[in-house]
Amino acid sequence: MANKSDAELVKVINTPATYAEEAQLAAAFELKSRGTTSDAVDRLIAKLTDKLEAEQQVKEFEKKLTSKNTIYFLAFLVTPLVIGPFMAFNIWELGNRKGIWTVLGLTVLYLPLLVIALELLPSDLSWMVGVIHLIYGVFFVEWTWKKYLPTFDEYQKEKGISTQT
Repeated sequence: MANKSDAELVKVINTPATYAEEAQLAAAFELKSRGTTSDAVDRLIAKLTDKLEAEQQVKEFEKKLTSKNTIYFLAFLVTPLVIGPFMAFNIWELGNRKGIWTVLGLTVLYLPLLVIALELLPSDLSWMVGVIHLIYGVFFVEWTWKKYLPTFDEYQKEKGISTQT
């Protein structure tokens, strides 16, 4: 941005559809460093800085968790029994200790229920185990995620973190 003229920098700032927010922010900072500043440039710097910081906070929050897609992949590739520890880990990472034992208990409870289903199903209906896995996996992940894993905004409220956005 340092090699651009003031007019080019203003163009970057005034055409958000063409330039990424990071480029707009860099152009605004360059104008400010040159002493060419206005209230509009200062507002743009404040707005984009806040927005980019908020996006970074969300990324850091999500990085703490094993993603829902990864958990689904493991559940359907291996068995739904492996998703309990991953969900418990996510709950642990966010500091919600009360849900861990429920999640692990439901995971352990699934095994005898699965064995009973296998015993009760006639051998020509053994394919139903796959359907049971699918239903259990979807129900378990969605219910656990909604009940014990807060959204980023809920997490901030619980931890008393204030945002400027």
